[in-house]
Amino acid sequence: MKKYFYLAFFFMVAFGYSQEKEANDTKDFYLKKGKGFEFHFDQDKYMFYIDFRGQFRASYPHQNFPTNEDDFSDDDINMGISRARIKFGGYVGKPEYNFYLEQDIRGGNLLDFRAQIEKLPYLKFRVGQWKARYSRERVISSGKQTGLERSLINRIFTIDRQQGFSLYGNLDGGGAANFNYWAEILTGSGRGGAVGDDENLMYMMRLQWNPNGKELGFSGSDLKFHEKFVGSVAIAGVTNTSKYTRFSTSGGGQLYGYEPGVDGQYKVDQFLFETAFKYRGLSFDQELHFKNIDDRVNLEETLLIGNYFQVGYFFHYLFDKFPKPLEVFARQAFFDPDTDISNDLNYEYTFGLNWFFKGHKNKLTVDYSYLKFNQFDIEDNIDHMVRIQWDVSIF
Repeated sequence: MKKYFYLAFFFMVAFGYSQEKEANDTKDFYLKKGKGFEFHFDQDKYMFYIDFRGQFRASYPHQNFPTNEDDFSDDDINMGISRARIKFGGYVGKPEYNFYLEQDIRGGNLLDFRAQIEKLPYLKFRVGQWKARYSRERVISSGKQTGLERSLINRIFTIDRQQGFSLYGNLDGGGAANFNYWAEILTGSGRGGAVGDDENLMYMMRLQWNPNGKELGFSGSDLKFHEKFVGSVAIAGVTNTSKYTRFSTSGGGQLYGYEPGVDGQYKVDQFLFETAFKYRGLSFDQELHFKNIDDRVNLEETLLIGNYFQVGYFFHYLFDKFPKPLEVFARQAFFDPDTDISNDLNYEYTFGLNWFFKGHKNKLTVDYSYLKFNQFDIEDNIDHMVRIQWDVSIF
């Protein structure tokens, strides 16, 4: 089936190029590079784009952060494709009526499928499946991050992709009176998950203050070199009752130490405080998380706390001889899996370099992480990890 899709796609591209001269004259149909490879129809009333992105990674001794004791025994060089995605999007009638789909080629999962009505800046509507607009680190695409991979705490606190609907928008009162909001009602069962037998839903709210009167986009690194300081301060909360204690691209699952649940077993309440800014080649991101898990079967309640901060800087703007495409970044993260237990904190210290060939569309990243896991009952709880990755989009 896949080969017929690719044959059809390449036929469309070839046909488009053969018609390009006439299209540019009539504007009934033309091609250009924008969000990806864009097809424009009928006086720009319709637009469809497609893009491919891949991440090729080598790492030692882990592919990513350890999640249990056994992972500390890994001693392998891992090489392969960490992500491979095909993206579709566009609009119908006007750009305000748009849609987006993202397919995981490597895992075979449909990650995003959503439709939006964005006619009014202060009141927009979304329906489908997407990464819930909870935390900035998770919302930023894996292809637009400052770091090679998200931080240690992402796995613990993300609510990831969910199905549902959302109201969101920007409230601009002028100057510092500028706010973004997101209110989402979700299934709470993760990617591809419907409402559980308990019929509980996930409710999420995020409020973001833009003190400079301008929205800070969801992307890492100050590639645009913001002459003026642009930042954001956000708070968010989410509540959900389900059989899961965590979510990921794979869907719903369990944190370390939690048993597979039944419908309605875990009531999870989370809160987030977040700051971020970009200024003259410097980027900064920070998140403080609280997560309370109420196990209604075993009658146990646990509070988790985590925080990360990350900085990236293009030293070329300080020293002319420093290569302009080279960014240096550093990150520190920790989480406490149970505030009632002492000496169980887990830490990450990561340092890395980005070389941007063509912005986030084509970049090479290398990083080193120092890890300390006090949560696991092992003799040597200190580990190190080295990774290198090439991230490239075709269009």
